[in-house]
This record gives sequence, structure tokens and C-alpha cells, in this order.
Amino acid sequence: MRRALLVSYYFPPRFSVGGKRAYRFAKFLPEHGWAATVLTARPPPGERLDPSFGEADLAGCDVRRDYLSDAELARMPRRVLGSDGTVEAPTEAPVPVARRRGLARLAAEVRYVPVIGPDAGRVPALAARIARLAREVGAEVIFASGAPWEAVLAGALAGRAIGKPVVVDFRDPWSFGPVMATRPAWVRAAAALVERAAVGAAAAFTVTSEMTRDAYVERGIARRVACIRTGFDPDAAVAPRRDEAVTLVHFGNCYSERTLAPFVRALAAVARRRSLGPGAIRLLNLGRVAGSDLRLAEELGVSRLFEHRAVLPYAEGLGLVAGADLALLTGFGDEPYLLPGKVYDYLLARAPTLAVSPSPEVARILDATRLGWTHAGGDAAGIERRIEDAVDARAAGRPLVEPDLAALSGLSARATAGALARLFEDVAARVGHAAR
Repeated sequence: MRRALLVSYYFPPRFSVGGKRAYRFAKFLPEHGWAATVLTARPPPGERLDPSFGEADLAGCDVRRDYLSDAELARMPRRVLGSDGTVEAPTEAPVPVARRRGLARLAAEVRYVPVIGPDAGRVPALAARIARLAREVGAEVIFASGAPWEAVLAGALAGRAIGKPVVVDFRDPWSFGPVMATRPAWVRAAAALVERAAVGAAAAFTVTSEMTRDAYVERGIARRVACIRTGFDPDAAVAPRRDEAVTLVHFGNCYSERTLAPFVRALAAVARRRSLGPGAIRLLNLGRVAGSDLRLAEELGVSRLFEHRAVLPYAEGLGLVAGADLALLTGFGDEPYLLPGKVYDYLLARAPTLAVSPSPEVARILDATRLGWTHAGGDAAGIERRIEDAVDARAAGRPLVEPDLAALSGLSARATAGALARLFEDVAARVGHAAR
């Protein structure tokens, strides 16, 4: 069996959604002729871990948690954890840099000087570590997934040093998109230059959505860019947990422009119109909740219908999604490029999905699988109608959706790992041909 080295800072049992992409590839690549060695980081001390994932499920996979040396791990600042949803405290939207003045704006801009990340200084050592491990395990291809972007740069440098092809993988856009949009123009320009160099040094470039792929092509950053979605694990066990109340579930964190406000407003309208109180309907957020959503629920008088808790172990949370009357999917403001990872959790759970998203790709997936609907955030009547449909379906004892199983199978991680394996074969063959 051929072997690939997958480099991903995040990897289960950490809660971060970023690690699930590498995990699913590592699990299913062997079915397509490629064993995986994974280079990832050990969790920082004190970080809560998810018991839903185990290395015993990764046949033919060798997981090395040496992304950080002991000294590097010891020097890591003890930041407040919680971007993975394990902290109860609500999130608050930061004030955009452009709206700050004087010293506050200067301090904010200085904070963005490292266009790669705060740990860019470890790129050379990480590149050496990747090169050494690739040689040791006989990897034919290096797959380096970001963010953090240091992994992408170090992977590209390692591949060049040992003459192995590198596939750089962007889970989200680097030089554009919601995170970079908040930063000063000069930071975005610098990031684009570094990004172009990393992509140019790679044998192939992968992204997670068709919208992102097309945007990179339009910007002239990459000619050879492939959309390889993350997919859901078709072997994962799902045990639906149904509540007596009609339940709307959001499985993930709310922060910045990712809020549940359209759903909270619709919930308030439907509850008022149908005279539904606690015990009859609820909105449940599994992950960090936005402070603005809590305040909105209070203002509209539906605080008792709005429940939230820190993220649960994946298997437990998935059961609540599978038992929900509606799974809620929200975009990131007007950002069209992001395809939220929770899409795949909802597909796995076969949960009726109500999306508020500007992404036509989300709409196409829900239409193709017949699992749900997409509305604009301002379409209050449409969102309310979907919630009322769920209330009526529960009362009638009938399913709200009938999923298309054939369409679902094409979105599984088994299928997407096959696409990645074919890409590996292509880049390995091109390097081999060039060497002859």
C-alpha cells in the first residue's frame, strides 16, 4: 500500500472541527490504496477532549503527535480555551479594526503583523520535522492542511527539500473570507503574497467548497485547484435522542457574524402565534452561544425557550441532532465561501435542515439530498413557515423530509477520500515522470 503524510495541527480527540477533515481522510484513504501517517500536535494541558474518537478506528494509520516539540509546547501561551466550544461563557463580537480610533486602532493593527500566525517562527523547525518523518515512513505525498498556515508553509518547504510532491489544503480561504476581511488592507495584501508563494510551491491545491475553488481561480492565485469536500463518516453510529418538545438544534459555536438571530426571531413569532411555551418548543445551541442572541431572546420574551450548553462529545451531540425536528445551519454574515463543517454532521444524522446562508452551494446540497431548505436572513416569513411545518409534522407523527440516499452517499468521507487518493496518484505520477 502506498503512503501519504497528512499534516494537521488539529486532530481528534481535540474538539476542534478542523481536525475532523484529516481524521476522516486518514480513516478512508486505505480503502483507496493509501495508508496515512498523521503529524499532529498534542493537546495543550487542561484542554477538554472528545472521547467519541479513537485511533483504534484508524486501520493502517500511524498518528504521530510531534507537530510541536516538548519545548515548543511548554512555551505556548496559556490562552483562554473555548474556540472549540468547551467554554460556557457567551461570545461577544469584536469591534472591527476599521471602527477603532487612535491608539486602539494602532494596537489592533500591530496585533495582525504576523500574516501567517503568532507562531510563524517555528516554520523552519516544523519543516525539518515534516521532512524527517516523510523520509522515515516512505511517504510518496505530503498533504498539509491549514489553518494554522504555518503547516502549509512548512509542508511546502519540506516537500521541496526532499523532492516529494505536496498538496496544500485550505479548510477556509486564507487571503480573503470572513477572518481576513476584518484586517487592514496591508495585512490582506501581505497574506496574499505569502499564500501565492505557498500555493505556487505545491504540486496541487485543495479547498473544501466549489465557491472557494472558483474564487481562487478568478483571483489568479491557482490554476490547479480542486474542491475536495470533507464528507461525513458513513460508519459513525447515530443514536437519535428525541425530546418531548419540538426541538430546533444548532450544533456548533456562534461568534462574530455567526449568530442565531433569524431563528430566535422566527421562534418568537411562531411561539406567539401558536401559543407554544416551555415544554412545547425549544431552540438548543450545542457550543458557545452568542451574547447578542441571549439578549435578543430576552428582548423578545423567549429566553425560557432558548437553551444552550457547551459542546458535547460528538456522538452525544450527533444523537441530539438526529432526534431534532429541525437542525439549524447559519452562515457567516454575507460570506458565500464557507461550507460549514456541521453540514456533514447534519447529513450523517439525516436531520431536516433549515439553513440561513448566502451560499448557493449549501442550497444545492440540501436540494440534492432533499434534507432541507435555505432562506435569506431577511426572509422572516419563510423561516417561520419552516418551523411551523416542523411543529405540524410532529403533531401528525410524520417525517418532515425523505432524504435521497444516493445523493447522500456521494457526500460521504468514503467518496471524498477516493477523490483525494486519485489526486495523490496524479501528483505522484507527475513527479515520477519528471524524475525519469
